[in-house]
Amino acid sequence: MKMNKRRILFFIVGLVCIFTAQAQKGKDVYLDMNAPQHERILDLLSKLTIEEKISLLRATSPGIPRLQIDKYYHGNEALHGVVRPGNFTVFPQAIGLAAMWNPQLLNEISTAISDEARARWNELEQGKKQLGQFSDLLTFWSPTVNMARDPRWGRTPETYGEDPFLSGKLGVSFVKGLQGDDPRYLKIVSTPKHFAANNEEHNRFECNPIISEKDLREYYLPAFEKCIIEGKAASIMTAYNAINDVPCTLNNWLLKKVLRHDWGFDGYVVSDCGAPDFLVTHHKYVKTLEAAATLSIQAGLDLECGDNVYMEPLLNAYKQYMVTEAEIDSAAYHILRARMRLGLFDDPNLNPYNKISPSVVGCEKHSQLALEAARQSIVLLKNEKKFLPLDLKKIKSIAVVGINAGNCEFGDYSGTPVNQPVSILEGIKKRVGDQIEVMYSPWTSSVSGYEMITKSYFPNGLKAE
Repeated sequence: MKMNKRRILFFIVGLVCIFTAQAQKGKDVYLDMNAPQHERILDLLSKLTIEEKISLLRATSPGIPRLQIDKYYHGNEALHGVVRPGNFTVFPQAIGLAAMWNPQLLNEISTAISDEARARWNELEQGKKQLGQFSDLLTFWSPTVNMARDPRWGRTPETYGEDPFLSGKLGVSFVKGLQGDDPRYLKIVSTPKHFAANNEEHNRFECNPIISEKDLREYYLPAFEKCIIEGKAASIMTAYNAINDVPCTLNNWLLKKVLRHDWGFDGYVVSDCGAPDFLVTHHKYVKTLEAAATLSIQAGLDLECGDNVYMEPLLNAYKQYMVTEAEIDSAAYHILRARMRLGLFDDPNLNPYNKISPSVVGCEKHSQLALEAARQSIVLLKNEKKFLPLDLKKIKSIAVVGINAGNCEFGDYSGTPVNQPVSILEGIKKRVGDQIEVMYSPWTSSVSGYEMITKSYFPNGLKAE
């Protein structure tokens, strides 16, 4: 009898251990690399409080230590090289990269950019030591594939020009280079922007172009479509402006009908920075931040660039029954899927991108790649009568003029270069050596506004050929 009781006791203890192990296993499905991704995400969502879910939906997302979730800062830039933190290889500005007419070379460049990003992330202990806002290294708000129709638009140099076919072709090459080709993991999350029809400075936060669906489908949207369908971009950024009276930030037709239904997008949608606020302050589309949060999340905006509307206002909207938990879950699901595809919930030793060495940042190979890109980006409109190359034996002196002749202007969203920049003036001096006099005149604005080069630089006059 005693033996039977002991056996029964062992049996019960064994069952308890089995059930405990199974329960423990159930708790950690999201950490199980062998479980289906969908089940992992749902398991993690089931463990999060509503406040924690909302905390995932902002650019500077804090960590959730109890679930082994590290902080995640979205939104660095990499249009032509990583911007921060630290020094990186800087490539020609995007409009120059487009002028190469070379999708393969652009893919090599964006691959080098993503290699440097992962290398720096690894150097900073998988991002743990990176604490600056908009400076983390796994999410880039690049490329810019808006149609650059007006040279007065300040973002024109960030684009690939005004042709939808070329911009789409180059955008796909860039997205693929950033995100890598591993079947399981993303190297970097690429975010084509600004969706859509964003190409003016005047009233840029609240402008409302009226555009037919035909024009949208044939001109303004194709580059984005290619980035999503062919490039498999894991994210996309909405534009500040409205289209046909509806701000892009909460535009159901744009985000649900076109993006998810027509194009099959399965990534997450992020706002342009501060755009949810502008629904109140600039567009005056709604009166409260709670209403802005409600309509944005219901339209399919998953992430706020900024830390304002998808915080207290979204929580208030939930508490006032304006937003359902299912709607918040949907946004959080998209965000978590991207993090899982980056490998943030897996054994870091199994992710091939975690093995990229910091030594690749600014390496000689990347410097030579930048040099070749600069060469191919040069556009010669007409070499009449074989004017170029110049015959140095026939030249007595050279005058170098121009606003950026003596310095290197890298343009918007430029990092600090590891590769040594060479100005036009410096390049000419190196090329001609001491045999030819090189005179430099900075391009300055005179009092009259008409005289760009003042007489003081050439007191004896100037004869130009």
